[in-house]
Amino acid sequence: MSAILLGCWAVKDTIALRNAMLFLGAPIAALYCYQVFKTWHDQGIAISFCYFIPIILIGLMFGWIIFHFLFLARFPELQFQELRSTWLRAFMGVVLGLATGIALTKRPAAVNILWLGFIPSFLYLYYQYAQKAAIAQSLFAPDYHGYIFYGKISGVLVGTIFIAGVLGTLLDLFPRLGARAKWAMIIFWLFATGIALFSYVFIFDALNGVGLSFLIFGAVGVGLLIRLVHSFFAKPEIKKVVIHFVFLVSLVGAAGWFGWHQAKLNPGWATLIEDMNIAVQVHEYPNWQDPATLGFPKNALGKQVRVNTYERVSWAVVGMTILAPQTPLGVGILSRPFGMLLNETFPNSSKGIISSHSAWVELTLAFGFPALVLTLGAIGSILVLALHSSGPFRYLVLLLGFSILCLYTVGEVSSQHGIEILYFMIALMAGLLIPQRPTYSALKSVDQY
Repeated sequence: MSAILLGCWAVKDTIALRNAMLFLGAPIAALYCYQVFKTWHDQGIAISFCYFIPIILIGLMFGWIIFHFLFLARFPELQFQELRSTWLRAFMGVVLGLATGIALTKRPAAVNILWLGFIPSFLYLYYQYAQKAAIAQSLFAPDYHGYIFYGKISGVLVGTIFIAGVLGTLLDLFPRLGARAKWAMIIFWLFATGIALFSYVFIFDALNGVGLSFLIFGAVGVGLLIRLVHSFFAKPEIKKVVIHFVFLVSLVGAAGWFGWHQAKLNPGWATLIEDMNIAVQVHEYPNWQDPATLGFPKNALGKQVRVNTYERVSWAVVGMTILAPQTPLGVGILSRPFGMLLNETFPNSSKGIISSHSAWVELTLAFGFPALVLTLGAIGSILVLALHSSGPFRYLVLLLGFSILCLYTVGEVSSQHGIEILYFMIALMAGLLIPQRPTYSALKSVDQY
């Protein structure tokens, strides 16, 4: 059920399937969690409190959402509508995600079932793309709203989780797999990475998708390089050194090839730093209030700033430095809080600006700094636990957590399925880190978990 959800969550016209999976899956997941916790209690197994911190923080987040509706609502009707739709599905997603994570700790290899769930939607995406590319007679056939996903950012959302999930699984499972299984896992990783990156460049023209991939590959590449150097100077095992080197070269090669094509098709990379430097100066350059009327400023090179870069950065800065401090507890709705607060604070600003394009900014404007602290606190605690984990999903959780932090920083995925997926993934990662032991007699201290 989790695999089906991940595959269809960001796909158009699948709300009935999503609801069916959640309304069917959440009660089963709750019963499963109850049985697991009861077994631990009956066998005297004590799990350290720290493993439950992420779930406690998410529980407090849902408590804050309800408290906000009861006592701080500015738009009670709209807030109640989101409460019984988006937030209800997000809550059921948390229950299902936690149970799925715990279940996977008992069968680590089954985690690939989750990533297989993405393949049907990508296959249909490429079916649509083949027709558009044939008509355009070009490999480059972007259509931001004409594909299976809700806009290109939903494609980036799904692709980023897919890339990070398969890569993290490869890093975790590779040492424990047999020769054939290792080759199968490598082929699956190459396939998943290839179809996601190709879609970023040629189907969605998604600069942020390619950038997120660079960050994921860069994080893994630095880790591999450190291990490579350590292996070389410690007790070099030629086989391990060769494997690390080949994998590092593969990461650099994949990032370089797709990055080169993206740079040719979208020149936004060339002036990224200069454009961001202008965008953060929101008081000196007020063009962000109404770019259609005021136009766009020029960067230090004397060129007009790239539209996407300027808008995303300047609106995010305005949201966190001007609008959020004025409304520290949020307006209570996920639907376009940035545009509403922008028009209230700056009456002459464009009515067509609806989003800051950053989910963390939007979440802060919607439910204030408490929501941001609780959600980022849950992800941060997960990353800390993963760093100290000796379980089967250490690298997977580290990569997923890092990827989600970055993705929701640059992605407009702050409502509906974006929020539902976010809290599902947080609960899934928390469940993957909960240690498993069959009996208390095998333990002498919590540290042995």
